[in-house]
Amino acid sequence: MDFLLKYFWCSQCDKGAIHSQEKDLKVHYIPKDDIFKFDFVNMQNMQSFFFQPIFSDLSEGSFLSFVRIIPRLLRHCNRDYLIGTKFQWIESINIFLLHKSKAVREAFSIEIGVFAEKNILNCLFFDDLGFNDSKEHEFVEKLRCALSMTEDPKIFETILESVGTVMNSVDVHECLFYYSLILLVDQLDNSHATVRMIATNIIHRSCFHMNGGFEAILSKYTNIRDKLFDYLCSRLVTCPEIIREFAEAILKITVEDFLNKIVPVVLPKLVTSHHDTDQALVTLRELASHLNTDIVPLIVNWLPGVLAFALFQEDEQVLSSALQFYHLQTGSNSKEIFSAALPALLDELVCFKGNSYLEETEIRRYVTLQMQSNSSSQLM
Repeated sequence: MDFLLKYFWCSQCDKGAIHSQEKDLKVHYIPKDDIFKFDFVNMQNMQSFFFQPIFSDLSEGSFLSFVRIIPRLLRHCNRDYLIGTKFQWIESINIFLLHKSKAVREAFSIEIGVFAEKNILNCLFFDDLGFNDSKEHEFVEKLRCALSMTEDPKIFETILESVGTVMNSVDVHECLFYYSLILLVDQLDNSHATVRMIATNIIHRSCFHMNGGFEAILSKYTNIRDKLFDYLCSRLVTCPEIIREFAEAILKITVEDFLNKIVPVVLPKLVTSHHDTDQALVTLRELASHLNTDIVPLIVNWLPGVLAFALFQEDEQVLSSALQFYHLQTGSNSKEIFSAALPALLDELVCFKGNSYLEETEIRRYVTLQMQSNSSSQLM
Protein backbone atom coordinates (compact mmCIF):
# COMPACT_ATOMS: atom_id res chain seq x y z
CA MET A 1 0.00 0.00 0.00
CA ASP A 2 2.85 2.38 0.78
CA PHE A 3 4.22 1.61 -2.67
CA LEU A 4 0.91 2.55 -4.27
CA LEU A 5 0.64 5.74 -2.26
CA LYS A 6 4.20 7.04 -2.44
CA TYR A 7 6.39 5.40 -5.01
CA PHE A 8 4.87 6.03 -8.38
CA TRP A 9 3.34 9.03 -10.04
CA CYS A 10 0.40 8.55 -12.39
CA SER A 11 -0.82 11.25 -14.74
CA GLN A 12 -4.41 10.14 -14.09
CA CYS A 13 -4.34 9.65 -10.31
CA ASP A 14 -1.92 12.43 -9.36
CA LYS A 15 -3.09 15.43 -11.34
CA GLY A 16 -1.49 18.53 -9.92
CA ALA A 17 0.76 16.59 -7.54
CA ILE A 18 4.22 18.06 -6.98
CA HIS A 19 6.99 15.86 -5.62
CA SER A 20 10.03 17.07 -3.76
CA GLN A 21 13.45 16.50 -5.28
CA GLU A 22 14.24 13.82 -2.69
CA LYS A 23 11.05 11.90 -3.39
CA ASP A 24 11.57 12.22 -7.12
CA LEU A 25 14.53 9.88 -6.78
CA LYS A 26 12.13 7.10 -5.77
CA VAL A 27 9.05 7.94 -7.82
CA HIS A 28 8.20 5.97 -10.95
CA TYR A 29 6.50 8.15 -13.57
CA ILE A 30 3.85 6.53 -15.71
CA PRO A 31 2.96 8.35 -18.93
CA LYS A 32 -0.74 8.78 -19.60
CA ASP A 33 -0.68 6.40 -22.57
CA ASP A 34 0.87 3.65 -20.45
CA ILE A 35 -1.42 3.86 -17.43
CA PHE A 36 -2.83 0.38 -18.01
CA LYS A 37 0.40 -1.17 -19.33
CA PHE A 38 2.91 -0.90 -16.50
CA ASP A 39 4.12 -4.26 -15.17
CA PHE A 40 6.03 -3.50 -11.99
CA VAL A 41 2.93 -4.06 -9.88
CA ASN A 42 0.09 -6.49 -10.46
CA MET A 43 -3.05 -4.52 -9.73
CA GLN A 44 -5.27 -7.55 -9.75
CA ASN A 45 -3.19 -9.18 -7.04
CA MET A 46 -3.30 -5.92 -5.12
CA GLN A 47 -7.10 -5.92 -5.31
CA SER A 48 -7.23 -9.47 -3.98
CA PHE A 49 -5.00 -8.34 -1.12
CA PHE A 50 -7.28 -5.32 -0.66
CA PHE A 51 -10.55 -7.21 -0.28
CA GLN A 52 -9.36 -9.80 2.24
CA PRO A 53 -8.76 -7.43 5.18
CA ILE A 54 -11.45 -4.77 4.67
CA PHE A 55 -14.14 -7.24 5.65
CA SER A 56 -12.38 -7.82 8.98
CA ASP A 57 -11.85 -5.57 11.99
CA LEU A 58 -8.65 -3.69 11.17
CA SER A 59 -7.12 -0.72 12.93
CA GLU A 60 -8.17 2.78 11.94
CA GLY A 61 -4.76 3.45 10.39
CA SER A 62 -5.00 0.38 8.16
CA PHE A 63 -8.46 1.34 6.98
CA LEU A 64 -7.25 4.86 6.19
CA SER A 65 -4.44 3.41 4.08
CA PHE A 66 -6.88 1.23 2.20
CA VAL A 67 -9.21 4.15 1.53
CA ARG A 68 -6.40 6.25 0.06
CA ILE A 69 -5.47 3.63 -2.54
CA ILE A 70 -9.03 3.04 -3.77
CA PRO A 71 -8.72 5.46 -6.73
CA ARG A 72 -5.46 3.83 -7.88
CA LEU A 73 -6.90 0.33 -7.68
CA LEU A 74 -10.07 1.23 -9.56
CA ARG A 75 -8.38 3.25 -12.28
CA HIS A 76 -5.65 0.71 -12.97
CA CYS A 77 -7.75 -2.39 -13.42
CA ASN A 78 -9.27 -3.72 -16.62
CA ARG A 79 -12.99 -3.89 -17.28
CA ASP A 80 -13.36 -7.66 -16.94
CA TYR A 81 -11.73 -7.72 -13.53
CA LEU A 82 -13.84 -4.81 -12.27
CA ILE A 83 -17.01 -6.57 -13.39
CA GLY A 84 -15.83 -9.78 -11.75
CA THR A 85 -15.26 -8.02 -8.42
CA LYS A 86 -18.24 -5.66 -8.55
CA PHE A 87 -20.00 -7.19 -5.56
CA GLN A 88 -16.92 -6.82 -3.35
CA TRP A 89 -16.51 -3.20 -4.41
CA ILE A 90 -20.17 -2.42 -3.82
CA GLU A 91 -20.03 -4.02 -0.38
CA SER A 92 -16.88 -2.04 0.43
CA ILE A 93 -18.79 1.19 -0.25
CA ASN A 94 -21.25 0.25 2.46
CA ILE A 95 -18.46 -0.68 4.88
CA PHE A 96 -16.65 2.63 4.49
CA LEU A 97 -19.81 4.76 4.58
CA LEU A 98 -20.91 3.22 7.90
CA HIS A 99 -17.50 2.69 9.47
CA LYS A 100 -17.35 3.42 13.20
CA SER A 101 -14.32 5.67 12.72
CA LYS A 102 -15.13 9.24 11.71
CA ALA A 103 -11.64 9.61 10.20
CA VAL A 104 -12.25 6.62 7.92
CA ARG A 105 -15.67 7.90 6.87
CA GLU A 106 -14.28 11.37 6.18
CA ALA A 107 -11.40 9.95 4.15
CA PHE A 108 -13.81 7.88 2.09
CA SER A 109 -16.08 10.88 1.53
CA ILE A 110 -13.13 12.51 -0.25
CA GLU A 111 -12.35 9.51 -2.46
CA ILE A 112 -15.88 8.28 -3.28
CA GLY A 113 -16.07 10.45 -6.38
CA VAL A 114 -13.93 7.90 -8.23
CA PHE A 115 -16.92 5.53 -8.29
CA ALA A 116 -18.80 8.14 -10.35
CA GLU A 117 -16.22 8.07 -13.16
CA LYS A 118 -17.93 6.68 -16.25
CA ASN A 119 -15.71 3.69 -16.96
CA ILE A 120 -15.79 2.60 -13.31
CA LEU A 121 -19.51 3.25 -12.81
CA ASN A 122 -20.30 1.28 -15.97
CA CYS A 123 -18.40 -1.75 -14.69
CA LEU A 124 -19.60 -1.82 -11.10
CA PHE A 125 -23.22 -0.83 -11.67
CA PHE A 126 -23.81 -2.05 -15.22
CA ASP A 127 -27.41 -2.70 -16.23
CA ASP A 128 -28.34 -5.87 -18.09
CA LEU A 129 -31.69 -4.37 -19.12
CA GLY A 130 -30.15 -1.34 -20.80
CA PHE A 131 -31.92 1.46 -18.92
CA ASN A 132 -30.04 4.71 -19.47
CA ASP A 133 -29.77 5.94 -15.90
CA SER A 134 -30.11 2.72 -13.90
CA LYS A 135 -26.38 2.66 -13.05
CA GLU A 136 -26.52 6.12 -11.55
CA HIS A 137 -29.74 5.31 -9.73
CA GLU A 138 -28.28 2.12 -8.25
CA PHE A 139 -25.18 3.98 -7.07
CA VAL A 140 -27.19 6.68 -5.31
CA GLU A 141 -29.47 4.03 -3.83
CA LYS A 142 -26.39 2.60 -2.08
CA LEU A 143 -25.95 5.98 -0.42
CA ARG A 144 -29.64 6.18 0.45
CA CYS A 145 -29.53 2.67 1.88
CA ALA A 146 -26.58 3.62 4.08
CA LEU A 147 -28.57 6.57 5.44
CA SER A 148 -31.45 4.25 6.28
CA MET A 149 -29.15 1.93 8.23
CA THR A 150 -28.09 4.45 10.86
CA GLU A 151 -29.65 6.76 13.42
CA ASP A 152 -26.33 8.37 14.33
CA PRO A 153 -26.31 12.02 13.16
CA LYS A 154 -22.50 11.98 12.95
CA ILE A 155 -22.60 9.10 10.46
CA PHE A 156 -25.42 10.89 8.65
CA GLU A 157 -23.16 13.91 8.27
CA THR A 158 -20.26 12.03 6.67
CA ILE A 159 -22.60 10.13 4.34
CA LEU A 160 -24.06 13.44 3.19
CA GLU A 161 -20.53 14.73 2.61
CA SER A 162 -20.01 11.67 0.41
CA VAL A 163 -23.18 12.55 -1.50
CA GLY A 164 -21.82 16.07 -1.95
CA THR A 165 -18.53 14.71 -3.31
CA VAL A 166 -20.41 12.59 -5.85
CA MET A 167 -22.54 15.58 -6.79
CA ASN A 168 -19.50 17.80 -7.37
CA SER A 169 -17.57 15.13 -9.28
CA VAL A 170 -20.04 15.03 -12.17
CA ASP A 171 -21.36 17.56 -14.65
CA VAL A 172 -24.54 19.38 -13.68
CA HIS A 173 -26.29 17.86 -16.72
CA GLU A 174 -25.67 14.28 -15.59
CA CYS A 175 -28.41 12.38 -13.79
CA LEU A 176 -26.03 11.61 -10.91
CA PHE A 177 -26.09 15.32 -10.09
CA TYR A 178 -29.88 15.33 -9.93
CA TYR A 179 -30.15 12.05 -7.99
CA SER A 180 -27.62 13.32 -5.45
CA LEU A 181 -29.50 16.59 -5.16
CA ILE A 182 -32.76 14.76 -4.41
CA LEU A 183 -31.03 12.67 -1.76
CA LEU A 184 -29.87 15.86 -0.06
CA VAL A 185 -33.28 17.50 -0.40
CA ASP A 186 -34.84 14.51 1.35
CA GLN A 187 -32.77 15.32 4.43
CA LEU A 188 -34.23 18.81 4.80
CA ASP A 189 -36.87 17.50 7.21
CA ASN A 190 -34.44 15.40 9.24
CA SER A 191 -35.12 15.51 12.96
CA HIS A 192 -31.51 16.57 13.65
CA ALA A 193 -30.82 20.26 13.01
CA THR A 194 -27.15 19.58 12.22
CA VAL A 195 -28.11 17.13 9.47
CA ARG A 196 -30.51 19.66 7.94
CA MET A 197 -27.83 22.33 8.10
CA ILE A 198 -25.20 20.12 6.44
CA ALA A 199 -27.62 19.12 3.66
CA THR A 200 -28.38 22.80 3.07
CA ASN A 201 -24.70 23.75 3.01
CA ILE A 202 -23.84 20.97 0.55
CA ILE A 203 -26.63 22.04 -1.79
CA HIS A 204 -25.32 25.60 -1.70
CA ARG A 205 -21.78 24.30 -2.22
CA SER A 206 -22.87 22.47 -5.37
CA CYS A 207 -23.28 25.78 -7.19
CA PHE A 208 -20.24 27.60 -5.80
CA HIS A 209 -18.92 28.14 -9.33
CA MET A 210 -22.07 29.94 -10.49
CA ASN A 211 -22.98 33.55 -9.83
CA GLY A 212 -26.43 33.76 -8.33
CA GLY A 213 -26.27 30.60 -6.22
CA PHE A 214 -28.75 27.77 -6.48
CA GLU A 215 -31.28 30.13 -8.03
CA ALA A 216 -28.92 30.39 -11.01
CA ILE A 217 -28.97 26.61 -11.47
CA LEU A 218 -32.75 26.61 -11.48
CA SER A 219 -32.95 29.39 -14.06
CA LYS A 220 -30.18 28.08 -16.32
CA TYR A 221 -30.82 24.33 -16.25
CA THR A 222 -34.54 23.96 -16.87
CA ASN A 223 -34.42 20.17 -16.97
CA ILE A 224 -33.17 20.11 -13.37
CA ARG A 225 -35.64 22.80 -12.37
CA ASP A 226 -38.66 21.01 -13.81
CA LYS A 227 -37.79 17.61 -12.32
CA LEU A 228 -36.97 19.16 -8.95
CA PHE A 229 -40.20 21.16 -8.85
CA ASP A 230 -42.21 18.07 -9.79
CA TYR A 231 -40.51 16.13 -7.03
CA LEU A 232 -41.04 18.81 -4.39
CA CYS A 233 -44.67 19.14 -5.43
CA SER A 234 -45.10 15.39 -4.94
CA ARG A 235 -43.87 15.81 -1.34
CA LEU A 236 -46.15 18.77 -0.57
CA VAL A 237 -48.86 16.66 1.09
CA THR A 238 -46.70 14.15 2.93
CA CYS A 239 -43.57 16.20 3.74
CA PRO A 240 -44.45 19.91 3.85
CA GLU A 241 -41.41 20.56 6.07
CA ILE A 242 -39.11 19.75 3.13
CA ILE A 243 -40.83 22.42 1.03
CA ARG A 244 -40.60 24.97 3.83
CA GLU A 245 -36.91 24.26 4.44
CA PHE A 246 -36.10 24.33 0.73
CA ALA A 247 -37.86 27.66 0.26
CA GLU A 248 -36.46 29.37 3.34
CA ALA A 249 -33.00 27.81 3.71
CA ILE A 250 -32.04 27.21 0.07
CA LEU A 251 -33.82 29.97 -1.87
CA LYS A 252 -34.28 32.43 1.02
CA ILE A 253 -37.92 33.11 0.17
CA THR A 254 -41.28 32.36 1.76
CA VAL A 255 -43.13 29.12 1.12
CA GLU A 256 -45.91 31.00 -0.66
CA ASP A 257 -43.45 32.75 -2.98
CA PHE A 258 -41.79 29.43 -3.74
CA LEU A 259 -45.08 27.71 -4.53
CA ASN A 260 -45.99 30.59 -6.84
CA LYS A 261 -42.72 29.89 -8.67
CA ILE A 262 -43.40 26.20 -9.15
CA VAL A 263 -47.06 26.55 -10.20
CA PRO A 264 -46.29 27.24 -13.91
CA VAL A 265 -44.18 24.08 -14.03
CA VAL A 266 -46.23 21.63 -11.98
CA LEU A 267 -49.84 22.71 -12.54
CA PRO A 268 -50.15 21.59 -16.18
CA LYS A 269 -48.87 18.11 -15.29
CA LEU A 270 -51.18 17.82 -12.30
CA VAL A 271 -54.21 18.81 -14.35
CA THR A 272 -53.43 16.50 -17.27
CA SER A 273 -52.62 13.52 -15.04
CA HIS A 274 -55.74 13.66 -12.88
CA HIS A 275 -57.26 10.64 -14.63
CA ASP A 276 -54.19 8.50 -13.86
CA THR A 277 -54.08 9.04 -10.12
CA ASP A 278 -56.21 10.54 -7.37
CA GLN A 279 -53.04 11.97 -5.86
CA ALA A 280 -52.97 14.72 -8.50
CA LEU A 281 -56.26 16.16 -7.24
CA VAL A 282 -55.14 15.85 -3.62
CA THR A 283 -51.93 17.73 -4.45
CA LEU A 284 -53.85 20.42 -6.33
CA ARG A 285 -56.09 21.01 -3.32
CA GLU A 286 -53.06 21.22 -1.03
CA LEU A 287 -51.31 23.60 -3.41
CA ALA A 288 -54.37 25.84 -3.56
CA SER A 289 -54.65 25.79 0.22
CA HIS A 290 -51.04 26.91 0.67
CA LEU A 291 -51.67 29.75 -1.79
CA ASN A 292 -54.80 30.84 0.09
CA THR A 293 -57.15 30.12 -2.79
CA ASP A 294 -59.46 27.39 -4.04
CA ILE A 295 -58.73 24.85 -6.73
CA VAL A 296 -61.04 26.42 -9.36
CA PRO A 297 -59.53 29.94 -9.24
CA LEU A 298 -56.07 28.39 -9.25
CA ILE A 299 -56.56 26.28 -12.37
CA VAL A 300 -58.53 29.00 -14.17
CA ASN A 301 -55.84 31.61 -13.56
CA TRP A 302 -53.31 29.30 -15.20
CA LEU A 303 -55.62 28.01 -17.93
CA PRO A 304 -53.51 29.33 -20.87
CA GLY A 305 -50.39 27.64 -19.52
CA VAL A 306 -52.19 24.34 -19.03
CA LEU A 307 -53.66 24.38 -22.54
CA ALA A 308 -50.32 25.36 -24.07
CA PHE A 309 -48.65 22.46 -22.28
CA ALA A 310 -51.34 20.05 -23.49
CA LEU A 311 -51.19 21.30 -27.08
CA PHE A 312 -47.44 20.72 -27.23
CA GLN A 313 -47.78 17.05 -26.24
CA GLU A 314 -47.76 14.39 -28.95
CA ASP A 315 -50.47 12.37 -27.22
CA GLU A 316 -53.86 13.90 -28.03
CA GLN A 317 -55.28 12.36 -24.88
CA VAL A 318 -53.35 14.91 -22.82
CA LEU A 319 -55.46 17.75 -24.22
CA SER A 320 -58.64 15.71 -23.82
CA SER A 321 -57.72 15.02 -20.21
CA ALA A 322 -57.13 18.72 -19.51
CA LEU A 323 -60.43 19.76 -21.08
CA GLN A 324 -62.26 17.04 -19.16
CA PHE A 325 -60.75 18.24 -15.89
CA TYR A 326 -61.78 21.85 -16.52
CA HIS A 327 -65.26 20.70 -17.47
CA LEU A 328 -65.59 18.72 -14.24
CA GLN A 329 -64.36 21.63 -12.13
CA THR A 330 -66.12 24.54 -13.89
CA GLY A 331 -68.95 23.01 -15.92
CA SER A 332 -67.72 24.76 -19.09
CA ASN A 333 -67.46 23.01 -22.44
CA SER A 334 -64.38 22.96 -24.68
CA LYS A 335 -65.44 26.00 -26.72
CA GLU A 336 -66.00 28.09 -23.60
CA ILE A 337 -62.69 26.95 -22.14
CA PHE A 338 -60.70 27.97 -25.23
CA SER A 339 -62.59 31.26 -25.51
CA ALA A 340 -61.68 32.11 -21.94
CA ALA A 341 -58.01 31.29 -22.58
CA LEU A 342 -57.60 33.53 -25.64
CA PRO A 343 -55.62 35.67 -26.38
CA ALA A 344 -53.35 34.75 -23.47
CA LEU A 345 -53.07 31.23 -24.90
CA LEU A 346 -51.49 32.63 -28.07
CA ASP A 347 -48.99 34.47 -25.91
CA GLU A 348 -48.10 31.19 -24.20
CA LEU A 349 -47.72 29.31 -27.47
CA VAL A 350 -45.74 31.92 -29.38
CA CYS A 351 -43.70 33.98 -26.96
CA PHE A 352 -42.75 32.24 -23.78
CA LYS A 353 -42.94 28.48 -24.35
CA GLY A 354 -40.71 26.70 -21.85
CA ASN A 355 -39.54 29.80 -19.99
CA SER A 356 -41.96 29.73 -17.09
CA TYR A 357 -39.27 30.33 -14.48
CA LEU A 358 -37.50 33.30 -16.05
CA GLU A 359 -38.03 36.90 -15.03
CA GLU A 360 -40.64 37.33 -17.75
CA THR A 361 -42.86 34.97 -15.76
CA GLU A 362 -43.99 37.65 -13.37
CA ILE A 363 -44.73 40.05 -16.23
CA ARG A 364 -46.52 37.35 -18.20
CA ARG A 365 -48.49 36.24 -15.17
CA TYR A 366 -49.68 39.78 -14.46
CA VAL A 367 -50.62 40.41 -18.09
CA THR A 368 -52.29 37.01 -18.41
CA LEU A 369 -54.43 37.53 -15.34
CA GLN A 370 -55.44 40.98 -16.55
CA MET A 371 -56.40 39.65 -19.98
CA GLN A 372 -58.44 36.89 -18.38
CA SER A 373 -60.09 38.96 -15.68
CA ASN A 374 -63.28 39.35 -17.68
CA SER A 375 -63.37 36.26 -19.87
CA SER A 376 -62.40 33.70 -17.22
CA SER A 377 -65.13 34.78 -14.82
CA GLN A 378 -67.60 32.78 -16.88
CA LEU A 379 -65.72 29.57 -15.99
CA MET A 380 -66.12 30.16 -12.27
